[in-house]
Amino acid sequence: MLKKVFRNLSIVSLVTICLTGCGFQPLMTGQNDAPQRYILKINGSGYTAYKFRRELEKQLALTPKVNDKAYVVTVTLTESYIATTYGTDATVSRSQVQSTAAYTIMDCNKPVAQGMLAADSSYQLNYREEFATRSAQAAAVERTLMILAEDLAREVALKIRGRMQ
Repeated sequence: MLKKVFRNLSIVSLVTICLTGCGFQPLMTGQNDAPQRYILKINGSGYTAYKFRRELEKQLALTPKVNDKAYVVTVTLTESYIATTYGTDATVSRSQVQSTAAYTIMDCNKPVAQGMLAADSSYQLNYREEFATRSAQAAAVERTLMILAEDLAREVALKIRGRMQ
């Protein structure tokens, strides 16, 4: 029994020594490079601003570090609802939520870039089922904010990388 344990231990040791010499690195150690640092300032109201901030933080955490600077990203959110389809009785049967983000990227009080992005999503209105309508509206708002956060994170990364070259 002791011989088996010693033999297995020596095999594991030998494999470990061989693998360390060949440059093997475990896959599940995480990233060595930290993400680029951003300071977010979101101007908006209520749940919309909260949800957008969380989504933008997730997206920006995926951007690799370009330099040691911390960029200030200021975003002003606006949201509007537009009737898109009318029924035969002139009631609105489909509506659209549009979220707009006006952004400015600053580096040491110097503007790097500014612009405006918009995203929209539509949802079905059902006047007989208020819960279904409100649920569809909330889902459309969340979809819109997620799309807008993805687009803005991509835009910020492109502007900062473009400035580096």
